[in-house]
Amino acid sequence: MVDVNYNNNNRRSAKKVGWLYKSTVLCLLISAVVLTISTIVLSLRLTNTNGDRAFQTVRPPSKFGREGVKPSSRLTDQRIPNNESSFIHAVPPQKTSASVQRFQSIQGVTLETKNNETYQPVKSGKRLLTYRRFGGRLNNQLFQFITALQHAKVLKRTLVVPDEVREVDWTGMFDASFGIWDIERLNDAYDIDWRSGLSREFLMLIPEECVLTPVEGRQLLNGGPQLWEEWDSRCPDVIDLAGNTGLLFCKQQHQFCGDRTQQLEAYQIYSHFSLSPSLLQHIPSKKVEFKGEGYDELAIHSRRAGEGLYDWEMCVKGNTRTCQGHVSAQGYCDARTMKGNCAIWLDMDYQIKSKKFLKKKKADYRFVLASDGTHDWNIDFDGQFIVANNTDWLLDLEKRIKGEIENGKSIQDLSVSSFVRTKLARGKDLSSLKSTLDALTATLLDLFSLVDSKYLLGGYYSTLSLNACFLRGLERMYDSNMCWMLMHPNSEFAVPPEEDAVHLNQMDGMPPALMSDVEHAFVRSDDGNFIAIDRYLVQYKENSNKRKATQVIGVIGDGLIPLTIEKNEKGEEYIRADFTCSYGNQNSLATVILMNGGKSYHETYYKNGQQYKTPFSTNGNRFRTLLILCEELRYDKSLSRHPPLILSSDDGKFHLRIGSSFARPVAQSRKRPDPGEQPLRVKDRKVVHCLNPMYGIKDPKWLIEYLEYHIAIGVDHFHIYNVDMHSPEVQKVLEIYRKWNLITRHDWSGKASGQYTTRITYEHAKWAAQTDCALRSRGVYDYALFSDIDEVAMGRGDEGLAPALEMCEQAHTDRGVIGCSFNSNTVSSVFTKLTDDEEMKMKDKLLLERYSHVEETTMRWTE
Repeated sequence: MVDVNYNNNNRRSAKKVGWLYKSTVLCLLISAVVLTISTIVLSLRLTNTNGDRAFQTVRPPSKFGREGVKPSSRLTDQRIPNNESSFIHAVPPQKTSASVQRFQSIQGVTLETKNNETYQPVKSGKRLLTYRRFGGRLNNQLFQFITALQHAKVLKRTLVVPDEVREVDWTGMFDASFGIWDIERLNDAYDIDWRSGLSREFLMLIPEECVLTPVEGRQLLNGGPQLWEEWDSRCPDVIDLAGNTGLLFCKQQHQFCGDRTQQLEAYQIYSHFSLSPSLLQHIPSKKVEFKGEGYDELAIHSRRAGEGLYDWEMCVKGNTRTCQGHVSAQGYCDARTMKGNCAIWLDMDYQIKSKKFLKKKKADYRFVLASDGTHDWNIDFDGQFIVANNTDWLLDLEKRIKGEIENGKSIQDLSVSSFVRTKLARGKDLSSLKSTLDALTATLLDLFSLVDSKYLLGGYYSTLSLNACFLRGLERMYDSNMCWMLMHPNSEFAVPPEEDAVHLNQMDGMPPALMSDVEHAFVRSDDGNFIAIDRYLVQYKENSNKRKATQVIGVIGDGLIPLTIEKNEKGEEYIRADFTCSYGNQNSLATVILMNGGKSYHETYYKNGQQYKTPFSTNGNRFRTLLILCEELRYDKSLSRHPPLILSSDDGKFHLRIGSSFARPVAQSRKRPDPGEQPLRVKDRKVVHCLNPMYGIKDPKWLIEYLEYHIAIGVDHFHIYNVDMHSPEVQKVLEIYRKWNLITRHDWSGKASGQYTTRITYEHAKWAAQTDCALRSRGVYDYALFSDIDEVAMGRGDEGLAPALEMCEQAHTDRGVIGCSFNSNTVSSVFTKLTDDEEMKMKDKLLLERYSHVEETTMRWTE
């Protein structure tokens, strides 16, 4: 104001003194330029420096714990060193990064002073900002932290980081003793309070009017200084962004709020994120043994869709919504790209969108794999990939923590977040936290492995891939199949790559392997003699008086495992498993349930079918399909990432690791565009039809007749285990029935199963499919119908299956039978092409009319 008054006085003097007029005008111009430059410099200094604040930054808790944590009306500067360093790294005021400069040249933007730089609020109150954790996993927590810090930076407030209470909240940032993060870089660049949020009273004291609704949260940055002043006046002490509704996206999925410059603030925050040197050294690119081997060319984030509660539709719809929200150009979000991204190993070439990184042959690829699924990449890429390994880091941590305890510290002294303090409350070491530490650091190593590669092949709907993109920076956004799509702060929609682009805007046909709903684990034991179809949560009641069923972790598999078949004094066979189960820090004996086909276990498991060169079930009454129950293991639904289930023998000769999501029953409602009259049901029983593995059908006519007939007699849903029915016509029919939610398609092909489901014999893989279907249907349907595709269940007029089901139910009540077999017909000419004469005769008839003989004429029971 002094400068302005001085200039005005000069103007008045100029009018009075004519001979000084020209000199005064010149001086005024010079003064104006100097004043403008000074204002900009002052604004930038206020934005980027750490000095001259109304409050001081509170540093993260030290490795000595959280002593003295309590709500405080006055924040103090506590510069606590990183656990791996005895000094604070001096970080100068941040300048425009190389990534931002590169982005300018790509997108044609120019950085200019915007709202977040010109906004200079009145420094009244504590000027804090916080948020509520909403329950997503690690990468969602990181993204939520970034958006909150972005808001705090723009609004000139200090971010109060909320406590980590649940396992899904835990990022490891509070608990500096473990040495997971290099937090000092963040602390030196931003105002962050790591202590106040540890107090429960902090959130309780926030006025209700200062807790933003989801709509207010999305509007905050876009509102500009006028809206910010209103919130400063209303809430001078603290603003709560809430967060209980999920991640704070604006406009498109995975897009930060605010204008271009405010979004770039969020990108800048990522440039300060880093793991501790002790953990970062374990990403593959830092390992000497992998240098120069080409593994740094490509990194793949593999997601597994199709089982458990994460089905194909969820993955494909998420990918499509993300892509279409960011890209306006036609063809970039084609169905093959969107679905193939959910199972990259099935169509990897097409998922790579850069000619520079394509290889002539599949065998030429070398890559780093970050997988949060269970697919066995060794099936197709054996010896071509490496993964990050945190084992040595965990061992070093245990050793270091043990040394701290021997020097007089307790494990509680080294804990800060509420989650860790609760987890270690009764312990004397890290045992109860080990599985969580393992999962967290494995995910972080996966994340930074993706960052370090030359080309990133990520998941469109994954916050892990999203965070990898932002950590890689703007200058590398086109070295990825997806980063360019998500990073476009200068425009409403992303600018597609032009040079070096491939597999964009193409209408290629969908590969058959992608046309399924369930993609099983199919993990082999180390010796190759046993294959696990999936791991399951098996519901059972130990006694009828127990209200709630117990969840037991189990595995369906086929093949040879170490077991002993012995007889008791009465000559009755019993089976002893010669291996154990482990799941995180839990261990259990194993129980094996075998089929015997009416003969001895020893005969059907070991002797029969020796003429077939396979370790699996075959014709000739060789039954090696089995269910393994790990009864002492307990499933923890609070875990954000479940540890693998390991089956191993004491002598080390048998070992299997399965890390899939747990396959659980998922209810299917019967939906059709025009359901018409419902078939007569007795007591409204629900029936699922488990079709044995199907192959050979080329003409969809039979499939339509078969499904419609069984729907008419009372079937509610079908599980179809598809071996090789991949003709376009058949796939189109299956797709329609899937849209009506009448079928679940299982990828039972040789490629998906690692050649397990190749038809060595007719019985091969049949029993595994039936057992899988039975477990997925338990608790969802009342009855399961098992048959081949050439077998038709005979209904009775308008009553359909009701009479047969009544007889079955009565037999179960009276005699305790668990299943029954009733009349079925085998239909000829389903798999073979009809002659011209037969085609003419069948012109106006159904294939169902070509019955050849009746297999069963009376009811049979299964005790």
